[in-house]
Amino acid sequence: MELYKTVSVEVFCDETRKRLFLRCLERLSTKEFREGLLEALHCAEMHHIKQWLLDLREIGELDEEEEGWLQRYFFPSMMAKLGTGNYVAMVLSEKCYTMLLHEAGKYGLQSYNEVIIIKNFCQIQDAIRWLDTKPPHAA
Repeated sequence: MELYKTVSVEVFCDETRKRLFLRCLERLSTKEFREGLLEALHCAEMHHIKQWLLDLREIGELDEEEEGWLQRYFFPSMMAKLGTGNYVAMVLSEKCYTMLLHEAGKYGLQSYNEVIIIKNFCQIQDAIRWLDTKPPHAA
């Protein structure tokens, strides 16, 4: 089901798999990025969805403003509304992935706690396979 679509962001919900998919397009608008994620969060809350696939390949990387908003507002909102056991697969451009791998090492590409488990990928198929191994919703 399509939740949100603009020239810079597309957000879909796969209710069968209990998975949200957000795709950022080449000319990302900060306003649309935030609105799309908030629509996805509302859907996740209503349908008890715990899996997220964020495809950022076309934009290369998030700028500091979007990254700061994710850390200060979005992820805390996600924790408050969805509780524990949320899986976020972030698919980065190969250049961004390689840069992160070089800077942070293999373990720097993932974040594990009981609330939000984030893992970065450069291939969408790898991200989907990883999410397929995770519980689709809270127990």
